[in-house]
Amino acid sequence: MTACVTEVYSSSRYTFAIPVGAGFLLYNSASGNVLEISGPDQAGIIRELAGHPHSVSVESFDAALLRQLLEGGFLVSTLEDEVATIQERFREAVSGTPIVLTLTTTMDCNLGCYYCYEERSAERLEVRHVAQVVELARNLLATRGKDSLHVDWYGGEPLMNLEFLEKASRALQDLCCESGVAYSASVISNGTCWPSDVADFVKRNRIRQVQISFDGLEANHNRRRRYRKGYQPSGGVSSYKSAVGLVDELVRHVRVDVRFNIDRGNQDDILPFFRFARERGWFNAPKRVVFQPARLSSYTGHSAFMRKVELSIAEYEEIRARVRQETTAIIAVEEAEVPDKFPYPRTSVCAALAADSVVVGADGRTYRCGLQVGETARAVGKLDAPSSVLLPILGQTSSTKSSDEVWWKNFDPTTLPTCSRCSFLPVCWGGCPKKHLEEDRHAILEQGEYWRRNLARLVAEGVGRTCSASFSFCESDQFRNC
Repeated sequence: MTACVTEVYSSSRYTFAIPVGAGFLLYNSASGNVLEISGPDQAGIIRELAGHPHSVSVESFDAALLRQLLEGGFLVSTLEDEVATIQERFREAVSGTPIVLTLTTTMDCNLGCYYCYEERSAERLEVRHVAQVVELARNLLATRGKDSLHVDWYGGEPLMNLEFLEKASRALQDLCCESGVAYSASVISNGTCWPSDVADFVKRNRIRQVQISFDGLEANHNRRRRYRKGYQPSGGVSSYKSAVGLVDELVRHVRVDVRFNIDRGNQDDILPFFRFARERGWFNAPKRVVFQPARLSSYTGHSAFMRKVELSIAEYEEIRARVRQETTAIIAVEEAEVPDKFPYPRTSVCAALAADSVVVGADGRTYRCGLQVGETARAVGKLDAPSSVLLPILGQTSSTKSSDEVWWKNFDPTTLPTCSRCSFLPVCWGGCPKKHLEEDRHAILEQGEYWRRNLARLVAEGVGRTCSASFSFCESDQFRNC
């Protein structure tokens, strides 16, 4: 006679309990599933399932609840290595994330934003580089067999080099047509250098998304975003009026992300600006408009001075909460950490980590991260170098690897001492990898603080419930002994 072996289960290290009304929501960050628990047994169920992983006796659960717990990932086999599962998902995302080709048309800019982390220069991609860019894209498409190419026009102010942008755009669209793959593009711009034929420009360059940044209402914006000497427009139109007028036109033709950069000096402008945008009709326009409150901070070592004026996470979250209170169902206010508004487990990575994505700097060098453009010591190749030098960027082998390139290729948050222990890992993947490269402990700790403060709210709102605004998780919820 064969003995009956009963499988032993453990509570998942990724399960959180969120108080709502008279009950709780169980949320699992590895599966994204939510289960509402209420009734006289709720305290015991929560005690069994949320917190530090431990063996669970399943005899106390009725069959229907047990099935939900297993299917939702709240209970896992004691033989399962949950971190290894997330690691496999991360590595699949690195190879599977669609191709993004970021093209820095120029490092020049007509505005002098005080917080800018980029080194302004006259460097620009020339028309002679178009063939090299196309060849790079061709190699990316051929090597991985991906079915799409997305181009991100970047700067400086990318539209200050319209000749290159237009010619490269046409050539890349032709390549995608020949290769039978989809093409799309996006632009990050200050909104002051666009051609007069906005609708035709968007259409012929297949632009599906434009980001325009503001630094406050008119007085603050113009003070912070002054025209640099020699770049003043002939008509004397301010940078604010130019950007507002452009958004007025763009919202008729393309999705627009209206980014509002916040620090201590302009924080009082954000709600009045949001109301200004609403009254101007941007949120009722034919194309989608997304409002993006963005906290100005120290993005690179060049902007370390920003630590003195940046808002704390708590201050920033309070401002975003006030903005959310002003919104309606048709107005989208985006949190960069959770673009889908619900903390789904991640299935893609940023372009800096994606195996097939490349950033081309205005200096003709290639980089992994757009925030590193111009930092020549961070480059991982050259656009006009022999193809063997470009091989590492395509994920192949070469003896010319730079130390940064090796780091990018090997970065895996599931192997890091802190991230591997973190129960936010499936929805966070360590946050910005550049902060890990630079060992920016301040920014890394802030990432954990964001999730402790916001995870419960995001989950509750995602299923149409409300949790107390004062509720947040603590470090013992984030880091669990296993």
